[in-house]
Amino acid sequence: MPYFPEGMPIPVIEPLTEPFWAAAREHRLVIQHCTVCGTFRHLPHTLCGNCQSPEYDWVESSGRGSVYTYTIVGHPVHDATNDSVPYNVAIVELDDCGNVLVPSNVVDCAPDEVAVGMAVVVAWDEITDEVTFPRFRRA
Repeated sequence: MPYFPEGMPIPVIEPLTEPFWAAAREHRLVIQHCTVCGTFRHLPHTLCGNCQSPEYDWVESSGRGSVYTYTIVGHPVHDATNDSVPYNVAIVELDDCGNVLVPSNVVDCAPDEVAVGMAVVVAWDEITDEVTFPRFRRA
């Protein structure tokens, strides 16, 4: 069951992000990685923020990490979230992939149960045939 109801805007798949979404459809979390300096980055970008190299590959993550920070959304920001509030928006720090930060949600707990440092693992939210979104659940 999707985390948000039908009608929520979905990401646009572009050439730069297509490898991420293709892996997600296979329930694999991949993170962009600079092949020059080794820096991981998410969201994907054309240049490395550390060395400005355009060279990169994609590295598969275990999907394990912890909640770095979060907020509880109490006011609907889109009509599709009218019946979903309150919900959490979490920034997850991955254990591998250079401790990169991934914005998402923790899907298996009440908003007041989310906590900084909570161990989480990726869970897959199949939105459409083309878009599978990485969410997280308690590890």
